[in-house]
Amino acid sequence: MGRSLLSSFLADLVDNIKRIITSQTKRSVVKSLQKVMSTLLPLDAVVDYAEEKQFGGGRYAQAVKDWLNEVQDALYQLDEILLQNLTTISSLDRHPLLGWQFVRIMEKKANPGKKFKAQILDTLKNLESLVKKIGVLGLTVEPVTKRWMESSGDLYSTSDVLDNYPKYDFLGRNEEVKTILDYLLSTTTESEQHIKVINIVGFAGVGKTSLVDVIYSNHKVRESFKLRAQITVPYIANLTVKNILEEITGNFCGGEDEDFDFLCKILQERCGGKKCLLVLDDIRIEDSLHNWSKLIASFETGAARGSAIILTSIPLYDPKQLMIPATHTVHLSLLSTENCLSIFMGHAWRQTDNVCQPPEELSTVGKKIVNKLGNLPLALKMTGSLLQDKLDLNPQWDKILCEFLDGTNLLPIPSFLVMCYLDLPAPVKRCFAYLSLFPKSYHFRQKEVICQWMAQGFLKNTESGKSMEDTGDAYLGYLIKRSFLQPAFGYNDRFMMHNLVHDLAIYVFGESYKHHLCYDRRMEDFPAKSILKHGRSLRTIMPVYLPTERGNSEFDPEMLQPVIMKLSQHVFRVLSLSHYKITSLPASIGELRHLCYLNVSYTNLKELPDSICDLLNLQTLLLRGCYSLTTLPDRLCNLVNLRHLDFQGSSLQRMPPNMHNLTSLLILTDFIVSDTGPRLGDLAGLSNLKVLAISNLQNVAHANDASDAKLKEKGLADLWLSWDYVHDSNRYGNEMEVLKKLEPSHKDLKILKVTYYPGARFPRWLGDPSYSALLNLDLYYCENFESLPTLGLLPFLRELYIGRFTKVSSVGLEFYGEMTASQKPFQSLKVLRFSHMPEWKKWNIVEGIEFPHLVHLCILQCPKLVGDLPNELPSLKKLEIIGCTHLVAPLPNVSNTCEVFVQNSHSQPSLDLDKDTVPQKVHEITPVPNSGFRGTSTASEIEEILHGSLMETESVVSRFPFSSSSDTTMSPRPKETSSVVFRHQVEAETGSQSSMVEADIPITTQAAVIPPTNNTPSTTAPFNNEEAGNPRSSFEVLKVSTVSQLKSLPPTLHTLKIEGCEYLEAIPNGLLAGLTSLKELYLISCGSLKSLPSLGSVTALYIRNCRRLENLSSSESKMQLAFLHHLFIGSSCDSLTTLTLDFFPKLKNLCIWDCSNLQSFNVIKEIKGDLQSLESLEIRDCPRLMSFPEGGLHAPNLESIFLSNCQNLNNLPDGMTSLTSLKTLFLHKCPEIESFPYGGLPSSLILLSIAYCDKLTPQKNWRMDTLESLNRLEFEGGCMGMDSFPEDMILPPNISSLRISTLKSLKKLNYRGFQYLNALHTPEIHCCDVLHSLPDEELPSSLNQLCVQECPLLTPRLKPKSGKEWHKVARIPHIQIDHQIIC
Repeated sequence: MGRSLLSSFLADLVDNIKRIITSQTKRSVVKSLQKVMSTLLPLDAVVDYAEEKQFGGGRYAQAVKDWLNEVQDALYQLDEILLQNLTTISSLDRHPLLGWQFVRIMEKKANPGKKFKAQILDTLKNLESLVKKIGVLGLTVEPVTKRWMESSGDLYSTSDVLDNYPKYDFLGRNEEVKTILDYLLSTTTESEQHIKVINIVGFAGVGKTSLVDVIYSNHKVRESFKLRAQITVPYIANLTVKNILEEITGNFCGGEDEDFDFLCKILQERCGGKKCLLVLDDIRIEDSLHNWSKLIASFETGAARGSAIILTSIPLYDPKQLMIPATHTVHLSLLSTENCLSIFMGHAWRQTDNVCQPPEELSTVGKKIVNKLGNLPLALKMTGSLLQDKLDLNPQWDKILCEFLDGTNLLPIPSFLVMCYLDLPAPVKRCFAYLSLFPKSYHFRQKEVICQWMAQGFLKNTESGKSMEDTGDAYLGYLIKRSFLQPAFGYNDRFMMHNLVHDLAIYVFGESYKHHLCYDRRMEDFPAKSILKHGRSLRTIMPVYLPTERGNSEFDPEMLQPVIMKLSQHVFRVLSLSHYKITSLPASIGELRHLCYLNVSYTNLKELPDSICDLLNLQTLLLRGCYSLTTLPDRLCNLVNLRHLDFQGSSLQRMPPNMHNLTSLLILTDFIVSDTGPRLGDLAGLSNLKVLAISNLQNVAHANDASDAKLKEKGLADLWLSWDYVHDSNRYGNEMEVLKKLEPSHKDLKILKVTYYPGARFPRWLGDPSYSALLNLDLYYCENFESLPTLGLLPFLRELYIGRFTKVSSVGLEFYGEMTASQKPFQSLKVLRFSHMPEWKKWNIVEGIEFPHLVHLCILQCPKLVGDLPNELPSLKKLEIIGCTHLVAPLPNVSNTCEVFVQNSHSQPSLDLDKDTVPQKVHEITPVPNSGFRGTSTASEIEEILHGSLMETESVVSRFPFSSSSDTTMSPRPKETSSVVFRHQVEAETGSQSSMVEADIPITTQAAVIPPTNNTPSTTAPFNNEEAGNPRSSFEVLKVSTVSQLKSLPPTLHTLKIEGCEYLEAIPNGLLAGLTSLKELYLISCGSLKSLPSLGSVTALYIRNCRRLENLSSSESKMQLAFLHHLFIGSSCDSLTTLTLDFFPKLKNLCIWDCSNLQSFNVIKEIKGDLQSLESLEIRDCPRLMSFPEGGLHAPNLESIFLSNCQNLNNLPDGMTSLTSLKTLFLHKCPEIESFPYGGLPSSLILLSIAYCDKLTPQKNWRMDTLESLNRLEFEGGCMGMDSFPEDMILPPNISSLRISTLKSLKKLNYRGFQYLNALHTPEIHCCDVLHSLPDEELPSSLNQLCVQECPLLTPRLKPKSGKEWHKVARIPHIQIDHQIIC
């Protein structure tokens, strides 16, 4: 067994005490510290036994657990006291820039006085009392379970573990898969049920999630269902709907204000009559049964016939308890012994080169253990993984294990999990427990986990020279090897934790969670109250489940100052403000002296405060995606402990001075060569670098500057070298010499990328066989090469990507290199991709050259290629040939498991298949009637699959410096790159924060090519757009990120997305004129763009993060805006103060978000009906907006108005009764609106929601009693001073749903207002702190449900039978009080 989790904590404390003692001169302090250290020793002696005993069933088990929590709490207190007196002098000694005065200050702090001694003595008393309890609890030094089966102690990198991870754990479920697929895809059942509900029932750990993963990813399922969502069901109903919406739409659903009913309505709209599949994994019995009914009703109403819901659940005594009645149930029985033994042996034995079969004694013992484990896959994996780590084949294994498994365990955590946990080494236990902070089903990323472990002090530099990152990588690999983590289904770079394992992590983490705040951005935007309350003890503030882009958060930047001041500068270590809409950080952040991890990625930061350079313990600084960030502080060189600096995707133009002082750096995602910044020689002193990117190499004036970088002396694992994308910008013509002198060391380099290289050949080192560690090579946009470099002799190269070698016409021997009997080229290659080689005609396949391990071959947009292709590719799993219109050579012979995608080629595949089965594997993408695909002209502009994905900010193929090539790339991309990602299913991305439905906002579709089946023709996915009647090909959607791509746009283009062109100031007016099919135009993050082009046939315009864009309301813009149907403006047009509405006579949807200077709307011509087409109006986060046009909006077809966070808006549009189609009105956080316009609201209104409008209190002059259609009314926040509600005759009599929330002044509900509400059936009352009474008389007899939540004065009075108000509600059929269903 391994040592306990607390033993590592104790060891760290002893080390810190010793460090302080060595620097002390006061004997009394030294003596006190020595007493503390001696008191820690008996605790350390028994914590191993205590850790094991807390899981047992003895009388003291809970008492031992409580004692451990007390010990843990005492150790945290001691740690804080010690950290107050530890300094960073060891770092300062090698940093002359800080000066002797700073050192003297720190030395002074290193000599504590009376306060420190008093704190130590108080802590000593606490520790001594805990020591006294040892005997009472029966704790002994020797654990009950002896240290059986000594572990090997070997720790491997994550990449090595993944290379040997069992690939086939899903065994023995073929029959269940077939049964579910037959029912799910059957057209017969579609006619019988509108929605199919399949319930997969089985005990925890039996494999339910693995089964639904296989079903969900099945290609027939992907084809059959247009919208799909798979979620693990959380405990909170709102979060369930948000998860579903995020999966379906790709939009982040954040914040805490969204009402459940409102979310259900959005779900209904998003389904939009499509055939949908919803997978709800790990569903449980909920209190809020009526919420589930609403959710399912919304899904059924919105989804088309044939849609389906798949549930996974544990067995229930009464199936009626299930919230969603199943139309088909599948009971997962236990696996057969044979399958169980296969899973067990796959994890218990690692095949070696010398031994191909497991030892007989392992198989014999394995059978006994399998029988004992109850045939549960999770138990088999984890127990097998435990045995894999043992040194000898002890024949007593089965007896030892079975004795443990037979032991009494009263906890809900299975015994096999306890056994596997206790066997972990102590440092790994601490890292594992920390992962409990993340929610269930969270996808862990390698870099994120390791950097946080490091920040918390869990990782140490070893005597063998291993870095903290190497140690963390080994710990992560060990957790994967032991099956505490497992690769997430469908991902190479993400890991998941089984729910049962997560429960174990929570249990062993104990009370530590109080020191770490990890919150879900979907439910809480920023937990300021919690931080202000508990800040002194916090060590971590970290949001999870972040928006995909900068979230339109309600985070108040002014709140950050008091939050930071509340935190302890001595213990606070991890801070993430990623994806928040903040433009600056307060200077006080420099006070957090022990901060080790700071993540402000994807924010609007324009600069960092200079005080950030005082964070001398900072290890990780993440600035990824901060596109407004143009400079780094000059004193950044002070951060001598900085190890990870990532500013990929920012707008930095040069590096800060004295970069050579950052000697701890391991990762630098870009070193920008400029005329005014540091030269390459500054890299010479950064000897620890593992990941490095150097950009703008065209600015290197002298080749000797490159040799000054001394890359050959570094142990680089990942290197990206890039010139400017404008090829005529190489001012000095020395690119060959520069690249030659940037030669890296051949010993450690695993990943190499060279982009936009303007030379005609590479130096000899690139491709030299001495680079035996090189696994991944990417060569892109080398347009002056006439032949490919020699790459075939790189002995362990796994992935090779070659793109934009535009002059290469032939590939042959020069590519492979010299072949001998013992040396054949590309013997390790698994992925080979050629793309965009317009002159390539001939691939000379040399006899004897094979690709024995090639798994994926892709040839994209090589239109002149005739042949040949390799003949035999026995290992190939995927073959893609797209845009090779002249290819006539036969395709390779491949196995029957290989997927083949062919587009516009005369070549035919040779498969080991019967003819009838070929369509299942061969997807021929060809023009078909009504598909919208018009040949190859559109496809010719699509960026190749891999390079597009790699150049994105968040890579699909992930890379990390201290692991395999499958980890997340830390390299930067050039300022403008092209990226269109091609996928095998429809994936819609909406950059909007709007609540509009899909049909109303143009949606960018990334690549939808649907493979044909026997039942469906080869066609592309239809695009949900009312102007485009026919389905259209995904190849009509083009994303452009380089100015050069705008020169030749496909004539049949339907959707154009221009993103990230930071230097683009204007788009030529004639550019879009010839694109008669163009309907949708996206302008995103074009920071220099000042004017719109002539829009031609465009009807949908989406503008985001284009701050300098002007003239939207100028007379010149009038003609080009007149034909727009959809307009979205977000975080753009800073000069826009007035928007002229009659420029948009055909506009249907208008959404404006974060236009900080917009003050008013204007109408030049007073012509009634000037907005006849307008259906939806949404305005968010426009703080200066004050008014609408005088005379109101003449919009007879307007159905929805949404106004949110408009701080200065003081009036609604005049004459709202003329809006005869208006159905929904949302007013949120508009504190200056005092009343509704004269005449009140239109009679067509169905839903009215008012939230946090402080001055807006219900009045009779609103004339709501005349609104006969209004059936749903919501008030939240605001209504200041209103102590009684509702007044007589103030509410419409037909209202059926009433929700009031957070009304701080409300004391009682008024019977006179309720007595006429004969249609009311669902009142909801939330968070009304002083509400103490329901109406004096009887509530309306129509009430069917009553929900009262968090009303501290009222809820005790509603206690069944005994509460003073209970008699008023006793007859209501369904009552819920504080999340508890009463009846």
